[in-house]
Amino acid sequence: MSGKHLLEVKDIRVVFPGKKGEFAAVDGVTFHLDQGEILCIVGESGSGKTMTGLSVLGLLPEQARVAAGTVRYQGRELLGLSEQEMYGIRGKEISMIFQDPMVSLDQVFTVGSQLVEAIRVHTKMDKRSAVELSLEMLDKVRIPNPERVFGSYPFELSGGMCQRVMIAIALCCHPKVLIADEPTTALDATVQAQILELLVELRDATHIGIILITHDLDIVKGMADRIIVMYAGKMMEMGTRQDVFSNPLHPYTQGLLKCVPTLDMPEGFRLYNIEGIVPDIQDMPEGCRFCTRCPRAEEECCIVQPELREIAPGHFVSCLKVDEVSEVKAGWAQ
Repeated sequence: MSGKHLLEVKDIRVVFPGKKGEFAAVDGVTFHLDQGEILCIVGESGSGKTMTGLSVLGLLPEQARVAAGTVRYQGRELLGLSEQEMYGIRGKEISMIFQDPMVSLDQVFTVGSQLVEAIRVHTKMDKRSAVELSLEMLDKVRIPNPERVFGSYPFELSGGMCQRVMIAIALCCHPKVLIADEPTTALDATVQAQILELLVELRDATHIGIILITHDLDIVKGMADRIIVMYAGKMMEMGTRQDVFSNPLHPYTQGLLKCVPTLDMPEGFRLYNIEGIVPDIQDMPEGCRFCTRCPRAEEECCIVQPELREIAPGHFVSCLKVDEVSEVKAGWAQ
């Protein structure tokens, strides 16, 4: 990676204390984000997606720490900055949308007061100007009747409306990077599509770089520029949308894609599922972390840890057997 990227994360390792010593919830994650790009991080619950996002902003749980790696924003190293220095980064340069807006928003303060506070904390704007900007942001995220919502409490709004408010708060100081952590969780399919469409529109209008964290490969199919597939704290595969959907090379990526239902499935067809469960994060296999569930795993796979290799320009895979894997397309017809 070079300094030309907006955000660069290299070999990041996040550890927690455990019964047998420290264990890595995120291990060796490396990626970059460019201006106007949408990078999607995908994987099952417990894969380290959220911890990766939190490590960028220094918002890890109290018991966690970054044991290795670098996080550079516009060439500036963020790891090691004081809390006061990070205060000038969070919200103003890099913002984050958290999973549950009903929890993230304070239920005893109006939407307007929370927006105004977020703006005035990071700018020298007076209250009147902050109110005007707040109403403008609510309109920008396509909230009907912004004045009414401005004076409403979060518990008076729907989940989808609260998520739009969270996006407005995250964007009110015009950050260059937005980390969206499961922004469509618990929303119905229609509202989910609207939120994802909104993120794409905001990217197109402002050229903001977006990191979208999700468990569902299918929802990013129409919006991702590049995709990282994570499993048990490790990167399994990284590539363009075309790479991952048209030529998935890691057995885990292939499994995720085959789990997605399609409209042309025959009646009574049984949907594919990845057998087994994610191993205990404190007791991982010595080799590939997916070896206990991989249909192609051999003895070597559980002993030797594979490196993330560039198989084709921009297409990286962490698998000892990747050279033996033929092209596989997702869907019931395989």
